[in-house]
Amino acid sequence: MNRSEIRKIGGSDISAILGMSRWKSAHSLYLHMVGELPPTEDNPAMERGRVLEPVVAGIFAANHEEFGVEECGIVENPEYPFLIGSPDRVLLEPDAGMTRMITVSGLEIKTADATKMSEWGDEETDEIPREYLLQTQWYCGLLGLPDWYVAVGFVKPNSRKICGYREYRVEFDPELFGLMRQRAVEFWETHVVPKVPPEITEPDAATVEYYKRRERNRDAMIYSNDALEEKIEAFRLAQLQRKEAERMEEFEKVQLLEMMGKSEGIIDRHTGKNILTFKEQATTSFDHKALCSDLELTDEVMEKYRRQSHFRVLRLAK
Repeated sequence: MNRSEIRKIGGSDISAILGMSRWKSAHSLYLHMVGELPPTEDNPAMERGRVLEPVVAGIFAANHEEFGVEECGIVENPEYPFLIGSPDRVLLEPDAGMTRMITVSGLEIKTADATKMSEWGDEETDEIPREYLLQTQWYCGLLGLPDWYVAVGFVKPNSRKICGYREYRVEFDPELFGLMRQRAVEFWETHVVPKVPPEITEPDAATVEYYKRRERNRDAMIYSNDALEEKIEAFRLAQLQRKEAERMEEFEKVQLLEMMGKSEGIIDRHTGKNILTFKEQATTSFDHKALCSDLELTDEVMEKYRRQSHFRVLRLAK
């Protein structure tokens, strides 16, 4: 779904509105919906999910011959058309008269790193990450279905090879869906339509990057007010606390190093596993000065290839 075009609230958005997403906040969602932030850029995890989606769907279909498994387009809430869903699949069964196929459930397909198996509970339960639990409840409510299946393929890191597979089932909770719909409508009517941003409650990466790179009028200044002065003092306190935390970290670090003597690490005496290591690391850097010297480049030639970059620093006046 292209967020910049449809700008509606979908199943993957509801956890952000409720403040329960690990990946985006209500504020960054708002910025996406009003067109201030572009659609999320594609990444390897998203590409992996697209490639393996039909594979995981095929495994589920083979395990459930009782269902017809079909792709599903975008669905809208009839009362609030700005509330939508884009389920991966719907599950079909013959009706009582065996005359036609009817939708009886749905299927959400996920891929996850095998290293994150611990985030998923026992099979055939609803013990799944909260973002997906809310997403499936959202789809149940939109389509009026009693439950939703989740099939997840676990993948070896940095690969597309499935090394594990699990299935889960989420039963519809009408009360939870009612709350989600209410909060989504409030978000739409209070923030999206009038273009009034919600309060920043989480410093997620998208929001931080947006305000750091936001276009500003050069040399423009504003006068302080009560709210700004309160926020400046909070910022000053946070800086002091960070500096104190960094000082304490260095203090504890040097004490540990002194106690370790000449060893490179500490082993847990109960389990035999490493607790801490202090091993030599190697980095590779490019010595451009040596290259210029070897090539006998003059200062005039080097100046042609210098580029200036610009950035901003939020700095308290002394």
